[in-house]
This record gives sequence, C-alpha cells and structure tokens, in this order.
Amino acid sequence: MRTISPCELAAIWPRAIVVDVRGREEYAVAHVPGSLNIPLDELPLRQQDLPNSTLYLLCGSGKRSSQATALLSDRGYDAVNVAGGITEWYREGHPVSYAPAVPDRPRSGRWKSIVKKLANWRARNTR
Repeated sequence: MRTISPCELAAIWPRAIVVDVRGREEYAVAHVPGSLNIPLDELPLRQQDLPNSTLYLLCGSGKRSSQATALLSDRGYDAVNVAGGITEWYREGHPVSYAPAVPDRPRSGRWKSIVKKLANWRARNTR
C-alpha cells in the first residue's frame, strides 16, 4: 500500500483528489478544502462517484483511510493513504475548512415580534 505524509500531499494539493472517508458529521466539522466526502462504510457502493485518477485517502488519523486504500487498490484504483489523516494535516498547518459557527442563542424572530408588539401596546396605553 502506498502512503504519503500530509506534507507530501500539501506539495501537490489542491491539484490532488482527496477523498475523506470519515463520517458526514466529522467531515462537516473540519475537512481539507475541496475534498470529496465518501464515508468508509459507503465506499464499496459509491465507487462510481470516484474520478479515474490517483486518489489520496484521508480520515481522522489514518486507520480508516488505510482500509479504504486497501479496498480501492484491490479493485484496481490508484489509491494512496495519507498517514496521520486530517489530524496531522491540521497540526502541520495546512488549510482546513470548518463548519459554520452555530449562534450562541437561537434567532428571536417570533419572540422579537411579540416583544415589539407589547412595547407598542404599552406606548399607546401609557399616554
């Protein structure tokens, strides 16, 4: 099985096709920009989604991506494992896209409207 380091991947990224085999939730939190997310458990059924090119497989630390690399190599793909996964990619300072921030408090659309109506009612009735 072919393996490269995150630094070696960074030297050819973003031209390299990075396939992140972590779950959707993990991928949503942080991922290599431009990477393709196909969770490991879906990979056997989604091979048609893979481009016909060298694939650089990545996960959180390297375990799932090594399994994916072996699976795809056995099926004739040019697959390369990225050692250390996104954890090492991040530690080495390479770009990561993050999920959008979740607001601290929910939007107050309905409550804001009710409070505004109450304030208007008070203003009319205290004159």
